[in-house]
Formats: sequence, C-alpha cells, structure tokens
Amino acid sequence: MSKNHARTCVERMRYRDYLQAKLNVPLSEGTKLPSGFQMVGHVALVHLDHRFWQYAEQVGELTIEYNRRIRSVAARCGPTKGVTRKPAYRLVAGDPDTVTTLTEGGIKFSLDPLLVTFSRGNRQERLRVSSVVRQGEVVVDMFACVGQFALPVAKAKSSQVFAIEIDPVAYGFLLQNVRLNNLDNKLVPILGDCREVHPVGVADRVIMGYLHDTFMFLPAAFETLSKAGGMIHMHVATPMKNIASLKEMIASEAAERGFRANIVVRRVKTYSPGVEHIAFDIHAAPN
Repeated sequence: MSKNHARTCVERMRYRDYLQAKLNVPLSEGTKLPSGFQMVGHVALVHLDHRFWQYAEQVGELTIEYNRRIRSVAARCGPTKGVTRKPAYRLVAGDPDTVTTLTEGGIKFSLDPLLVTFSRGNRQERLRVSSVVRQGEVVVDMFACVGQFALPVAKAKSSQVFAIEIDPVAYGFLLQNVRLNNLDNKLVPILGDCREVHPVGVADRVIMGYLHDTFMFLPAAFETLSKAGGMIHMHVATPMKNIASLKEMIASEAAERGFRANIVVRRVKTYSPGVEHIAFDIHAAPN
C-alpha cells in the first residue's frame, strides 16, 4: 500500500475511533476522547477531557498523523476570558509557529488562534450579516477582533465600516488583514473600549459579535445609531428561558434612547449544554 493511500484510509476513519485505536487507553464511565477538532489555517484546536491531559502530546501527534493539512495542534485548557476574549489553548504538538493565514468567503485572515478567538462555527452568521447590509450603509462593528464581520461587509458592499477592537493583539492582526484585503479606503480600525471610542449618531447598522454580558454595551450601540435609527445585531450566549426578559430589557433600553425596537430572535448554534448562541436583530426606529 502506498503512503498516500494509507493516509487516505486513515482520514476515512472517524477521528475518535482513530485516537482510541492508536492510544488504546481504558475509558472510564462518562469519559470520551474528542470526536473532532476545529481547523484554523494549519492549526487544529482540540477540546480534551481533563482526564486525558496525560495523553495530550500523544493526541496532538496522532492528530497531525490523521490529517495532512495540520502542522500544529493545541488543546483547550480553560474558558475564553474577559472582554478581550482571550482563548485558553496550549500547544501540544507540531510547529510552534501558530500564526496562520486562512481564506473565508474570499477574505484573507491572518491570526494566531492561540492568542485571538476565531470561531469557524460562526461562518454562516458572518456571511448572513454581510448579505443583509445595503449599499452605502455606515456600519460599526463594536467587537471587531481580526475583522471577521467587518472585512466581509467592507469588501462586499460600498459601505463605510468602523471596526473597534479593545485587544491590542487582535487589533494588530486587524490592521494586517485590512492591508491583506486592500480595504484601507473602506474600513476604519479603532483601538479601544467600544463604550468609550465609538462614533456617535452615524451608523445605519451596528454589529455586536460578543457573547457575554453584551447587554452592558447596548447603550453605546444606540448612541452609535443615526437619528433615523437602524439595525443592531446583538449576539448573546444564554439559556432559551431568558429570551423573553432580554427582549423586554432591549425594548426598555431603546425607549430610553428615543427609539422603538422591533426585535427578531434567531438561534445561531448551541454554545454549551443548556446555553444557546442567540442573535437579536433589533430594528430601531425614532420614537
């Protein structure tokens, strides 16, 4: 059997089955090896049960063996932290240079997935938001990171985009990505806390792609809208039982800012057991 044919046979096996066959470790009740991994450029991100951390390096080496595109493997060692959305991953195998470049929807992104959060699972939502922006709109992305929402909007539509990012590391990649995609004349990067550095009274559309305590940033989003109103895409990680109370809070905040809010709720995906990634599309009109 040729080496390439052997590799193809490996990749046809389910990832979890492959790990189990190669590691041959006993599984106690309730423990499972990972069923898959997230690819960000040449880096594979693996969620590993803490009871398997002693095998982390072996899992990393086997993951590289499993998929020929992988050069680096990192295992999650904690939750994403704070308003800077710092991921918690540790390199366990392969190339220590984890700065990578990937293309999504025709946009080039340079980033380090061990230093900034880039969820491939939100790709459809990014494409959807880009598709609903109208020509000539002023768009403000309040949590730009490396440009996941802002860059596709700027490239697809003749719109002015303001991209605000609080984390200097993510902001550095954002600047690189603006240049990579030749969007200097359409996208304005802004470094700082979006509650303090947002433009006022100019936006037709505001993107809030931050999942935790997003409501505390909503007053700044309303301040960013033009007097004629516009659309706010507010993302939240929440149990479904909280949807009704969140809608009431949004409507109340809108009224305080002189707007009436028509709110459409969309489920993006499951975030964690019992918690959903929800998007509130808030159409704010002058009250």
